[in-house]
Amino acid sequence: MKMKALVNTGVFSRTGSDTMSTRAFFFVMAACVVYGLGGTAFLANASAGMQMNWGILLIAGLVVPIIGIIIAVKSDNPMFSFIGYNMVCLPFGLVLGPVVNQYSPDLIFRAALTTMEVTVVMGATGVLFPKFYSKIGGALFMALLGLLVVRAVQLFIPGSEGMGWVDWIAAGIFSLYIGYDMYRATMVPKTLDNAVDIALDLYLDIINLFLNLLKIYADSQK
Repeated sequence: MKMKALVNTGVFSRTGSDTMSTRAFFFVMAACVVYGLGGTAFLANASAGMQMNWGILLIAGLVVPIIGIIIAVKSDNPMFSFIGYNMVCLPFGLVLGPVVNQYSPDLIFRAALTTMEVTVVMGATGVLFPKFYSKIGGALFMALLGLLVVRAVQLFIPGSEGMGWVDWIAAGIFSLYIGYDMYRATMVPKTLDNAVDIALDLYLDIINLFLNLLKIYADSQK
């Protein structure tokens, strides 16, 4: 799920003929995030009882979303960017259903509520403290790459998946990324394509934060 590292931040310096007002920009961005999370939740609920083989998981959880991210990043057409966005959030829903179904409804609700609270708070800090976030982009990216390496190692070393401290660090990284991407939203040219592209980044932040919080809450009950 840690595909945020594939998003080229240079895309947000683009300008175009689809310029819009600041209010409309943030409305579209928020609407896209809500749409993506809602679509993911709907499909996750629909696929909760499904049995998926590794081939389906690989295609729906990795291949299609990566292609979607590439389409969104490479395109300066908001329609193509939105198609790429759908190729990320909708397949994620199919994959997440069986995964999230392993947890109790209480844990899922707690993780979702905390995710919403953290998103609101960190999003506000991104707007209120631009100087702070303007300095941490590089450090955050390096932290994300380090997290990717650790997660990859956990796949191949027996017992390493039980390192709960990694989930806390991951939750912290994606919380900061929510603030950072909101900061970027205030700085980029206000175009429809940029609104969709930043919504994709925020979507990835929020989904990854939710999954790490869910794991943290589950481990705390053991």
